[in-house]
Amino acid sequence: MSVYEATEKAVKAADHITDEDAGAVATLLHVAQQIDAQTNGLTPDGKLDNVSVPTYLKYCDALGLTPVSRVRWFEGAKKEGSGGKLGQLRGIAGGKTA
Repeated sequence: MSVYEATEKAVKAADHITDEDAGAVATLLHVAQQIDAQTNGLTPDGKLDNVSVPTYLKYCDALGLTPVSRVRWFEGAKKEGSGGKLGQLRGIAGGKTA
């Protein structure tokens, strides 16, 4: 399976990705195609490409497609409601109040 195909599969399986993410998804898929075109880290014209893979991983992270980003997105969302009424008041006031 190519990087492009695996990326398409991951994006389709990610319920949290919406139409608002279309630009980031399109860029991610473009970078995936660039990675697939490489041979031993070289572009088709023989130049070293040390940018595409880190860029790909950053876009995956931003879209919540990596294990670490999923924990950050979804575990963080579960913890937001904690703190009770005092926590809510502090959030509205911008932090701890005297």
